[in-house]
Amino acid sequence: MSDVEEETAEERKLYEKIADRILSSSYIQTLRDRLSGERKIAIIVDGPNFLRKVNGRQIKLDEIDEKIKDIGKAVVRKVILNEFASEKLIQAVINSGYEPIVSPYDIYITLSIEVMNILKQNSDLESVIIASRHARITPIMLKLKEKGIETIIVGFEPGFSVAVKKHADKIFLLN
Repeated sequence: MSDVEEETAEERKLYEKIADRILSSSYIQTLRDRLSGERKIAIIVDGPNFLRKVNGRQIKLDEIDEKIKDIGKAVVRKVILNEFASEKLIQAVINSGYEPIVSPYDIYITLSIEVMNILKQNSDLESVIIASRHARITPIMLKLKEKGIETIIVGFEPGFSVAVKKHADKIFLLN
């Protein structure tokens, strides 16, 4: 091999290494995700209001996942629970792929703080899905809309707040 061929091989290796680094950067990944149409979403669940028996049937986190599977890629999945949440419930949340947040305070305050922290940490987030039926989530929905984030609500009857339905960009009703 001549010196010219060796330099070309070394240059090719260097080029491949640089290309791999560029293509694997988070900025490029974000652009790819946006161009591919895969949206980044966050899912927040109002545990005490949502994870309960309704008409003799237990609402499960898998039902939320099934309803929203075509919306995008969930980069954050959290369930806000109160201090009365059992270890069994916390374990079930973890087993479903969600992060449990146990709040000793009002869960709607904790939910609002978590949503704002998620937005701060995920600037490329396009949608926030909130699983709740309670009107107390309306202020956080309005703040999300103010920031240009799509608000999607997952709920069920009975007791699905009219205010929540009116402020949501999209609504998914669990049967």
